[in-house]
Amino acid sequence: MSPQIDLSIDNNIEGYFPTVSIVIPVYNGMRTIRYCLDAILQVDYPQNRFEVIVVDNNSRDGTPEVVKQYPVKLVYETKLQGPHAATNTGLREVKGEIVVFTDSDCVPEKEWLRRMVAPFEDPEVVAVGGQIEPYEPKTRVERFLGTEIRPFNNCVEMAEGFPKSVLTGNAAYRTQAVMDVGMFNPNLYTGSEVDMAWRIQWKTGKRVVSAPDAVVYHMFSANVKRLFRHFKIYGYSEVLLATVYKDMPDYPRNPKVQAKIMLKQVRALFTYLASIVYRGTIGRLRGKDSDYITSPV
Repeated sequence: MSPQIDLSIDNNIEGYFPTVSIVIPVYNGMRTIRYCLDAILQVDYPQNRFEVIVVDNNSRDGTPEVVKQYPVKLVYETKLQGPHAATNTGLREVKGEIVVFTDSDCVPEKEWLRRMVAPFEDPEVVAVGGQIEPYEPKTRVERFLGTEIRPFNNCVEMAEGFPKSVLTGNAAYRTQAVMDVGMFNPNLYTGSEVDMAWRIQWKTGKRVVSAPDAVVYHMFSANVKRLFRHFKIYGYSEVLLATVYKDMPDYPRNPKVQAKIMLKQVRALFTYLASIVYRGTIGRLRGKDSDYITSPV
């Protein structure tokens, strides 16, 4: 059973502790979900002020059996495949004032939840984006993703002049606001979190802010192939969003904006390639190739 939220508790308890529902969609996450849940259940937040809802999306690796070992609520999304279809199923179960999303391969810090909800003390804040760091990065690609891509992980501006968005690997919303705009669009897949953030800001007139000290560590094994897949997914997301919003007169998808985005990505890639050459050369000169690998593993 999931820890029960006690809505009758005195709301004047010391500090700001709104009721929170943590939603975790999962597909074949047996290897990582245990680390995620272990960390979440140890956060420094009153135990009777948050609940954990895990949504299994047709896993075939025994994930539900692992989840059942924890005091969390397990529900299933079997009709639609995709992270945001599962997220919507979890949303239908929430009881908290704030809904927080993370992924089954993310491990939060102990202070994560408290820091994640703190900005909501400002009534003008409708959503919060936390920090996503690589979990014990071992390859240069993982370190690259952690340093070059990291600044985009808190509050993302997918289109210049449009509202900021947050990534559901580490994001929080006012629950009622999410329900009022109709939850996530499962057909957008990678762009649904951006679409949600835009819609919720337009409807409420409130802000999305960053919580850079609310950190989760993303467990992934990255190499060059996955690096390019990473950028491909971003590109695919932008195409989907452009398809949905192309008829809006102020949607700024013009060559100038696109050139600026491409320039940022090219700079990041050149930094990565230069580091390979530099570290590889130093490694050979020092005779320590194992410490200065010339390509990701």
